[in-house]
Amino acid sequence: MAVTAAQVKKVVKVASGIIYSQEGNYGSVNRNDNNHGMSIGKCQWNAYWGRALPLLKSIVEKDQEQAKEILGDALYTEIAGSSADAWNRQEREATEEEANAISKLLTTKDGKEVQDDLADADITGYVKNGVKIGLVSLKALAYFADLENQGGSGASSRIAKTAAEATGGAEKVGLEEIHAYALKDATMGQYESRRSKVYEAIKGSNLTDVSHTKTEEKQNTPQKPQETPTGVSKGDIVTFTGGGVYISSTAEYAAKEKDAVSTCKVTAVNEKGTHKYHCISQDGKGVYGWVNAESIKELSSKAHSDPASVSKGDIVTFTGGGVYKSSTAEYASVQKNVTSTCKVTAVNTKGTHPYHCISQDGKGVYGWVNAADVK
Repeated sequence: MAVTAAQVKKVVKVASGIIYSQEGNYGSVNRNDNNHGMSIGKCQWNAYWGRALPLLKSIVEKDQEQAKEILGDALYTEIAGSSADAWNRQEREATEEEANAISKLLTTKDGKEVQDDLADADITGYVKNGVKIGLVSLKALAYFADLENQGGSGASSRIAKTAAEATGGAEKVGLEEIHAYALKDATMGQYESRRSKVYEAIKGSNLTDVSHTKTEEKQNTPQKPQETPTGVSKGDIVTFTGGGVYISSTAEYAAKEKDAVSTCKVTAVNEKGTHKYHCISQDGKGVYGWVNAESIKELSSKAHSDPASVSKGDIVTFTGGGVYKSSTAEYASVQKNVTSTCKVTAVNTKGTHPYHCISQDGKGVYGWVNAADVK
């Protein structure tokens, strides 16, 4: 299902209002934003990243006499006489006096018009980048646009692609999924407050999301009670029968509802948590997160014992889990919910993730993995 030009405009309109509410107003000037120099205007275009100076130059060129009167000789000469990339990678901090003058220029009629045009072009570009990745949910695209505005194209692309891989395709990524993986992201997850505000704003918008009809039907259909398993341990194989999947064992709300029956590996247990078991699909059904005890059944024996001895050159079975860039990395670079025949190409017994594995069956495992995830 292709996203039309009319739908892109609709997403831009919603995303614009949300981004403006998070960033600032026409006259906002942050004198030194996160040690990257000044950020200015309603989208907080930053000096270091090459956005503030071109914006100011465009406003100055609209009415040079007005700009000179507002900015004063020194600041006017610097802005008007510099190349558009003069502040790139430069931590050009604004003095208090400069900030006041720049704020006044930004709130002139010319200043507002230039900001409106630039903001519309930027946010349209963000949305189109999401479309290129394959997102079709308009709510997910609006969320993607705010991610890109805050964290850049690297962050937005990384999160969208991770969500797509976990859910079985970018066309299946909705607002719930992209929000959940943004919170899991090592960088953007640090901004939980903004992420949650953006999520709530988009959730309440009139944009369409990917279809959750089946989930809603399931929620409205009486379910047969099942016996809750006891004695579940890390490494066990269980059957997930559908329900909420949470980003933590104590999360208040589900990151997503999975209407799927999936064979899962239990990769962590928190007996004190509301959602006790962290499960990862072993059959490609996309379950990845903490689940309730009542959402699993058919407890089996442990899937396998961790291998006692693995050597370089061995062929092992990767059963799903994190894949890391190094044997000591703190965060996984990707989560692979697959069972794959792999060759061990390196071993670091002192590492947290001791085995470097490469898929021999095209399943895409390439990196360092935990001992508990191979057999």
